[in-house]
Amino acid sequence: MTAKERSRLHRGYKRFLRQLKTKRRKKRKAQIICEENARYNRKNGVILSVDQLLSNTLSPSVSYLLNCISSPLNYKLINNENINTNCYVEIPRHFSLIENPQESYSAIRKLIALSLYSNYPEIFIDYTKCNEFTLEAQVLLDLILKDIFKFYNRCRKKKCFKNYAKRITDRSTKGSSIRTMLFSVGSLAIHAKKQLEFSHVVPYNLCIHRSEVDTIRQAEMKDIDTTTLSDYVDTCLSKMGRNLEDEQIDDLCTVIGEILINAEEHSSTRCRYSIGYFEEKEINGEKVGVFQLVIMNLGMSIYEKFKDENCPNPIIADKMKELSKQYTHKGFLRKKEFEEETLWTLYSLQDGVTSVSPQKYKNRGNGSLRFIESFYNLKGFNPSKSSKMTLQSGKANIVFDGKYPVTESIVKGEKYRVLTFNNSGNIEDKPDNKYVKCSEFFFPGTFIHAYIYL
Repeated sequence: MTAKERSRLHRGYKRFLRQLKTKRRKKRKAQIICEENARYNRKNGVILSVDQLLSNTLSPSVSYLLNCISSPLNYKLINNENINTNCYVEIPRHFSLIENPQESYSAIRKLIALSLYSNYPEIFIDYTKCNEFTLEAQVLLDLILKDIFKFYNRCRKKKCFKNYAKRITDRSTKGSSIRTMLFSVGSLAIHAKKQLEFSHVVPYNLCIHRSEVDTIRQAEMKDIDTTTLSDYVDTCLSKMGRNLEDEQIDDLCTVIGEILINAEEHSSTRCRYSIGYFEEKEINGEKVGVFQLVIMNLGMSIYEKFKDENCPNPIIADKMKELSKQYTHKGFLRKKEFEEETLWTLYSLQDGVTSVSPQKYKNRGNGSLRFIESFYNLKGFNPSKSSKMTLQSGKANIVFDGKYPVTESIVKGEKYRVLTFNNSGNIEDKPDNKYVKCSEFFFPGTFIHAYIYL
């Protein structure tokens, strides 16, 4: 070995010792701070438990989801989960809050319980039996996982917290549509940063927007999100050789902008989420494009917002109460079938109805109907397939497939657009129970899910 090589080796060894010394010093410093904090907390009667650390970490939306008494994912139900059998969470064959809510909520609930309260070093989310999904179920799971991973990071900084999973791993069948979704817009793309591109898929990545005090900045973000989402829809249509005219694109931008504002303003946690997924498929020898779009918020439901004594629009709330009296008198309201919550949610979709104060926004209250009409227009590209859109808020579940169109109604000499889900076009007549119903499972917030064949 030459003198030059010995010198280089010596310098490298000294550098290694310095780095090792620095690492040990930082570790010791962190340990001293942790011990000092622990002594201070014990002295002052403050003991930071796992639950306290968790509550300080969770976002307002997920915190509401877990603390809401009516939520199928509340802490009481999570604590009743049996987590001692195994570390596997089996995703059901049909993973959907719309079509299969019982098994889907059960899987998410077990995942939360295992993630927060078990001692397993690794947790597996098993998608191998899943062959169908709707995107709102996956995005809800990913929003929860996002906060759990944030909680894990804080646990690592607190040396006293050791009992958490070191890894949460997805298992899915190679080449399956669910695996493609996971690598495109799902957990593997969001949390593992392993997003892959597929020639037959167009993703719209999860967009999280929190309301800001700066109204200018908020308006700018809304415009950016609106343009991005409308461009995404146009790209999906182009993929199937169909294009929107400039006027249609402008109209789509306006409609999407209004529905994004609605999702944000009507959320008691002041946050909205949107995500999209387009996949080319071959069904019965025919090439089709399957487009899914989800817009979601967590917090008070539409009914709870209007029922609240501090509702910013008491005039509309009074009209809803009067309508409830008429439905009660006619015997239309029935428990677990068509309740007041279902009626008020349906009424909230009508022209001119909004929970926002009329003094703040005088021309609000038509975004929902316009969004529904835009869905009908997109659905018209492939009328042979059973496209549909679902809105759920609380227990109210409303399905749109084009059978009942938006119509005009004249009230006291003024024209209003209405969607009543009955043949009379009168909101005072009972709607079709097949389309407007009361769900068995309460969703703490509101989501719109569009499933469209292009």
